[in-house]
Amino acid sequence: MKLFLDGILVVEGKEDVAYLSNYISSEIIPVNGFELCPKTMEYLKDKKVIIMTDPDEAGKQIRQNINKIITNASNVEIDISKCSRDKKKGIAECEIGEVLSKLRPYALDKINKSPHIGLPDLQKIGLINNAKLRSYVCEQLNLGKCNNKQLIKRVNNHKIEIQQMERIVKKYYGN
Repeated sequence: MKLFLDGILVVEGKEDVAYLSNYISSEIIPVNGFELCPKTMEYLKDKKVIIMTDPDEAGKQIRQNINKIITNASNVEIDISKCSRDKKKGIAECEIGEVLSKLRPYALDKINKSPHIGLPDLQKIGLINNAKLRSYVCEQLNLGKCNNKQLIKRVNNHKIEIQQMERIVKKYYGN
């Protein structure tokens, strides 16, 4: 069974997301190295954040940069000796047992089941094929910029109900 974290896991890159998604069902966001997209940082500011960067010097610097912006984040550090494959030393190369043992203190015992929002729900309220409306809804819900897949994951992770999204859509159209 996958681990469900009480917070958003922030990692360095897409390889880390792909690797960890096999074992963790929570939202995982890559910061793409030193880029630290301002919109991503804004999205994370008022959320529970768990930072797990590579155990190398670049990873430490990225972690410091994130911590300057997200001051209440939790930091998870992995032993570099547990993270090496083919000369690379990153999270995607770590032994999964080591990663999961470090993340277990941040795991939820029970997953609160809330109504699940899916693609048919987004279609019903007009968010499919309407990037402007989707962008407006994401902005109103403070979810950052999202495609349909990200929007579904984020509204479900944050337990946002379809009725709240419907009200925002009505507001967008002036109803």
